Amino acid sequence: MIFKDKYREIQEIVRELTKIRAHNQQFKEGDPQDNLFMFAEASLCFLALERFLRILPDLNATEQDTLRNLLERATSRRLGLLQFLDLNSNQPITDEQRRQQVIDEVTAVRNTLQHGNYEQAAVQAGVESVAEYFRTQFASEIETTFQIISRLFNQIDSNTGRRKK
Repeated sequence: MIFKDKYREIQEIVRELTKIRAHNQQFKEGDPQDNLFMFAEASLCFLALERFLRILPDLNATEQDTLRNLLERATSRRLGLLQFLDLNSNQPITDEQRRQQVIDEVTAVRNTLQHGNYEQAAVQAGVESVAEYFRTQFASEIETTFQIISRLFNQIDSNTGRRKK
């Protein structure tokens, strides 16, 4: 069976993410945020990422795996399955310290969303309040996460679930 057909739910998650994202991108910085679906987009980003990693045949995910574990294994040199790409140059990130930094950043944003601890996120972002965190940081964190996810997805053949040659 073709990989993408076997895991139809990932197609539905991505479809919904694409629709929410298109809606949210209609708004510009400074626009009122009462018609944005920031949490929906953020939630769908992380749902798509974790589901994507869990279904990759070469990753062999278990119930005990966390997002961090999945990212570490998927981007490890040992497996050679996925690579983080620099968001500016689109070149592979080969430095181990930088790879770990990306994993830390992605999991920190996911943990903030999952646990609702925006006070901690504000402190870590070096801003004075949760309101300032949302005004200055949250949207860019979700945009960065989306770009990372998009680049990871593009490395996998949708017919086989394996790394593109």
